[in-house]
Amino acid sequence: MKNWFRTWVEKTGRRVSQSMVIRRSFYASLLFHAGLLVIAAVFVISHIFYNRESTFTGQPPPMKSYEPKKLEFKVKVSKQQRSSSRPSMAPRMVSTKVSANVALPEIKMDAKAVKTSFQPKFKAFGGTGLGNGLGGGYGLGGFGAGVSAFDFFGIRGRGDKIVILVDVSVSMVEDEKGGPKGYEAVRNRVNKVIDAFSESALFNVVVFADAASAFSKELVVGTDDNKTKAKQFLRGFNTAGNYGLTSGNLQPAAIGIPAVGGTTRLDLALTAAFEEGADTILIISDGLPNVKKGITPEMAQSHAAEVARWQAANAGNIQQWEAQQAAAVAAPATAVRVWIPPTPARAPSKGPLKEGQQPDQGSPAVAGHWEVRTNVQGGPPRPQPPALDPGLWTMNDFLQHFRILHETLYVKKGKKLPVLYTIIYGSDKEGGDFLKTLAETYKGRCRRVTRMD
Repeated sequence: MKNWFRTWVEKTGRRVSQSMVIRRSFYASLLFHAGLLVIAAVFVISHIFYNRESTFTGQPPPMKSYEPKKLEFKVKVSKQQRSSSRPSMAPRMVSTKVSANVALPEIKMDAKAVKTSFQPKFKAFGGTGLGNGLGGGYGLGGFGAGVSAFDFFGIRGRGDKIVILVDVSVSMVEDEKGGPKGYEAVRNRVNKVIDAFSESALFNVVVFADAASAFSKELVVGTDDNKTKAKQFLRGFNTAGNYGLTSGNLQPAAIGIPAVGGTTRLDLALTAAFEEGADTILIISDGLPNVKKGITPEMAQSHAAEVARWQAANAGNIQQWEAQQAAAVAAPATAVRVWIPPTPARAPSKGPLKEGQQPDQGSPAVAGHWEVRTNVQGGPPRPQPPALDPGLWTMNDFLQHFRILHETLYVKKGKKLPVLYTIIYGSDKEGGDFLKTLAETYKGRCRRVTRMD
């Protein structure tokens, strides 16, 4: 009997102990979750209180009315209203329905507007959500109002005022670069960059070779119509029968280092982009620009002194040549009848295109014929003084020229310098080094594209 009783007591104790453990665990879990709910509620309430969204309405704040019981209190209230910083407004009454049977009472009060210099201040805040081109996140048109993202032959960036400079010189269609088909691929890639521009962004397209020409005289808005016209403008260059560019609508800048000609006139195209106030400039070219220096007054004065020294040293030779020329003119001329054989037609040359020269178009056939030629006795050519050759721009000349431009057109106007992105099309090391240096100078990036097929 005792053994049974002892066993029953031990089993009952264990059940009681287990029940107490379960009950305590339940109460502890309940308290823990209740505490989490309280903390979450406090966090939500504080977040709503300290991050309330600012809302703006088009209606002015309601005018408070005062009903002074005494004359001095009325005067005090009137002064308080005149010194208030509320926006200026005139009192008015608005009827929601016009009727001929309604007569509005006359308002007997001074409608003097309150003038104040008060300017509300709002704290700026940022966002990371999607928007229509506004806010802190990506918009449908790019990165914010007027800003466009672009992928320029693998270089990704963004800009608000973008100018694309495209080299259309004959060397861009050389066989080792893919020929005309390769250049067509280049043009198609540029067209995709144009298509990606935001409708509110500004852009322009400039081509250059022996001259330079711009699609527009100024930046245009990125509408579909302007994009189509820009692509049509680019389509006509480096096509069959129209390789290179010998004349354009861009002239050298009135400031900077003077230039009088050359090939691969990137100086003209880049100057136009600076003058239009571009903040992003995209360049694709295959070589070093060959820009002839202009003659400065200092150069002309130095050369004049050099010519005077030469003429003094060669006065005898000049007199001797003039005497020989006078004797030759005094001698009777002899007329000779010469037969010119026929010349067959010549097909256009299929040789490689050369920079600075128009493609060979061939020549028509010429029939045989007689010509009368006059044989005039002459002599050696007239001695000539040394010519004035200023030479070509060096890299330092380029950098100095554009330094003058950006200081005049950007720094003095308080604007940030443009960012330049360059594409080296081909394997010209000298031209590649130039484009790379240009991109590094203006905080951009450079990439080489050997050929496109």
